[in-house]
Amino acid sequence: MIKRMTKATSLLVAAAAIISIVPAHAADYTKIDSQEGTIYDAVAYKDGKFYVDGEVNDKDEAAYYLADGKYNNLSDIDSGADTDIYGSKYLEVQDGDYFVDLDNGSVTDESIKENAEDDAASALRKNLKKDNDKRYASSERETIQDLAGAEIAGNKFSAPWYKFEYTKDNATNGSVAKLNVYTDAQGNYIDADYNLGSIKVTTTASSTTSKTVTIANTDDSYDADGTSDATGKKSSASVDTSAGKVIGQDANYIYRTAKVTVNAANGATITKINGMDVTVDGGHTFTVSNGTLGSSASTVGFNVIQKISKAQASGNVDGAKYAKSVTTYIVSDEDGKNEAFAYDNYTVANGKIVGYTANGTNVNTATGTLSSKNGYYYVDLGDEASEDVKENGTKSAVDTDVDGKVWRLDAGYIYKWDNDEDWTKVYKVDGSFDQMSVYNQDNIVAWSKEDDVYSVIGGKGTSTPTDPTPVVNKGWVKTDAGWTFYNTDPTQVKGQWVNDGGVWYYIKADGTMATGWIQDGSTWYYLQSSGAMKTGWLNDNGTWYYLQSSGAMSTGWLNDNGTWYFLNSSGAMLANTTVDGYN
Repeated sequence: MIKRMTKATSLLVAAAAIISIVPAHAADYTKIDSQEGTIYDAVAYKDGKFYVDGEVNDKDEAAYYLADGKYNNLSDIDSGADTDIYGSKYLEVQDGDYFVDLDNGSVTDESIKENAEDDAASALRKNLKKDNDKRYASSERETIQDLAGAEIAGNKFSAPWYKFEYTKDNATNGSVAKLNVYTDAQGNYIDADYNLGSIKVTTTASSTTSKTVTIANTDDSYDADGTSDATGKKSSASVDTSAGKVIGQDANYIYRTAKVTVNAANGATITKINGMDVTVDGGHTFTVSNGTLGSSASTVGFNVIQKISKAQASGNVDGAKYAKSVTTYIVSDEDGKNEAFAYDNYTVANGKIVGYTANGTNVNTATGTLSSKNGYYYVDLGDEASEDVKENGTKSAVDTDVDGKVWRLDAGYIYKWDNDEDWTKVYKVDGSFDQMSVYNQDNIVAWSKEDDVYSVIGGKGTSTPTDPTPVVNKGWVKTDAGWTFYNTDPTQVKGQWVNDGGVWYYIKADGTMATGWIQDGSTWYYLQSSGAMKTGWLNDNGTWYYLQSSGAMSTGWLNDNGTWYFLNSSGAMLANTTVDGYN
C-alpha cells in the first residue's frame, strides 16, 4: 500500500515541478563571505563554537577557541599541534597531552580518553565476571582488558563504545573461536554474536518433504525437516566477523558486516534462506555446499549487514547479556542478486548506510537502505555517484557531520550528500578553499592555507551570507496546529504518507502530522508521539499489538522468532484463553 502511494506521490511531485516556474534569483545555495587569515587546522562544533589554529582576525599565530564571535587564545596549546575528536565534546590535542572542552573552551592536561578506557575496562570485567557462566574463557573474563584503540567508529561527538573479542568457553557459534563483545563507558555490554534476529531456513529431506524453521541465535539447533526419524536432522547457524568489521553506529544501534553460515545435518538439504532460493544469482549471493539429496550435510554462507541494538535483552546466554534485537540483512537486492557495497569508509545517517571512497580529486559515494520484502531482508543499494573533490596534499576535502551525513568541497562549492543518489549544493565559497570541517549545516569552517583565506559559517561575528536563499517552506514546518510537511516544489502534503530519511509518517487531510492509531483503507497503523510509524510489538494502555514491517496491524496467528501468538480482530493479543484448541 505504501509503495503504491509513494509512486503516485512522486508522479504528482514531478508533474508539479514541470509546470512550476522557479524565479531565477531563487538560488539553491547560499553565498558566503570570506575573511583574510591563515588557518592551519580547524574543527567545527555546535552553536557557533570552533577550534581554530592559525593567524586569524588580525591576531598572532596561536590556537584559539572561537565562541560568540570572540577568539580566545588557548595559551597551553602550541600552534600546529595534531588534533582528534573524542567523545561528545572534547578535542584531543598533541597526542593526548591536552583536551579542549568545546562546550566552554577550557583546557585540561588530564588523561580524559585513557581514564575513560580504563574505567570502561574495569566496569566490563566486573560485569562479565558476575554474569559469565562459562561462556568466555576464565583467563580472559577475569582480566582487565586493554581497550586502547578499541573504540568503535561512529558519528562525530558520539558517546564512545568499545569492541573486544573473548575466547569462547563452550560450544557456540560454530567453529568461530572468538566472540565479539561491545560495551559503553559504564560497562553496559552486549554479546554481539548470539542473537541473529530471525533467519528462516527451508530444508528438503526428500523429493517431496520440506520444512521451514526460524533460526534465532548461534547457540541452538533447530528441527530441520519435521520427520520423527532417529537421525535428528538439525539446522544451526554461526556468524563470522573475521572478514567483516563494524561500519558505524548511531544512538541506538551498532552496524557491522559479517558472514553468516547455516548448516543442516544428517541428510537435510538447504533450499531457501528467508524465502529466497539459494541458487539465485548463480551462487554469487549464497555460497552453497550441498551433496546429493540425503547426503551427510548441507551448508550455505552469505554476506550480511547486521543492525545490532545497544540495549540488553531481558534474558541471557550462559549468564552473559546479549543484544535486545538484531536484524540481519543479506547483501543483495530484493531479488537476491549480489550487491557490491565495498568502500573505504562508512557512515550511518538516518538509519541508512552511506559508503564512500575518496581518492585524491575524486569521491565515489553510494547509500544502502536496510529493507525487507516478503520476509527477505536485504540492502537496497542506490546508484553510485562519482564526483570531483578538492585535494590538499594527499587529503580529499570530504567530511561527515554529527548526524553522519557526508559533505564534500569542490571548485568553490560545499555539497551535501542527499542520503540517496546525488549531491546538493549548499554554500558558495572562495574557489581556492581546499579544506573544511563540518559539525552540521549551520556550523562549518572552510579555508585555504596557501591563499590565506577562510570562512566560518555559524555564530556571532562570523561569515554571513551575501545572497541568502529566500525563505521557502520545505520539509517539516512547525505551526500552531502541529507539524506540517512540504514537498521540494514546495507543495504542502495532505492526506498522504511521507518517507523522510527512511521513516514513514502520515499527514492528515488537514495537513498536520498524525499520531496514535490511524486507519488507512481497511488497515490500521500506529504513529508514535514523534509521528514515526511503529513496527514490531506495541503496548498501548496495557494491551499488546503487533505491527508488521509495513506498519500494518496484525490479526490472527503470528509467529515471532519461533513463538506463536494470537491477535484478535481488533489486533489485541490474547492470553490465558484457548484459540483453535491451543492454550
